[in-house]
Amino acid sequence: MSAGASSQDSARKSRTTRSSSRARRSTTSGGRRRAGRHTDAEPYLTDRSAVVRACARWVLRQGGTDPVPLYRALCADPVARPAAAVGLGECGMREDTDRVRALLTQPLPGVRACVVAGLRALEAVHVDDVRPLLDDPSAAVVRQATTALLPWADRIPQELLRQLLVEDRPRHQRVAAVRLLRAVGVHAQLCRAAPN
Repeated sequence: MSAGASSQDSARKSRTTRSSSRARRSTTSGGRRRAGRHTDAEPYLTDRSAVVRACARWVLRQGGTDPVPLYRALCADPVARPAAAVGLGECGMREDTDRVRALLTQPLPGVRACVVAGLRALEAVHVDDVRPLLDDPSAAVVRQATTALLPWADRIPQELLRQLLVEDRPRHQRVAAVRLLRAVGVHAQLCRAAPN
């Protein structure tokens, strides 16, 4: 292969991994299998789309590579690849729960949001671990935490949720409180305090 062809292939690969189209990224990931370039699917393991991550895992498995050890290695530096935690949650095992949970305190909001999604995928959400994230300054983290806590909304003190409804709180925290209070059947009192 000539140097020019190599640089063209590299530029095409870079454009595809940055593409805003989930369909294009997943198709390209699958195309790597047909071309026998299974390892080229590795960058897609931490894509923002679950469909693209699933395609990348499938391509790697078709080439004889287990993606779980790759995800475990990527979780060692989650700042570089925040979606590694959710990817590990999607295909990992119970033994990976502590590895994912340890990343809840990461300073980067994208990592924390992916960690909560990964815990949900592992079915390993602990209310006491996720509840403090309702107070997070990042809307993405609070959304993930709210979704993770909805099945256990009755375990969250209503007083804590009512404190999140205070007018000076960020909108995403107030919305989270409304969703969790409604999940336990508190409706009438929310009409006055619901965020716009």
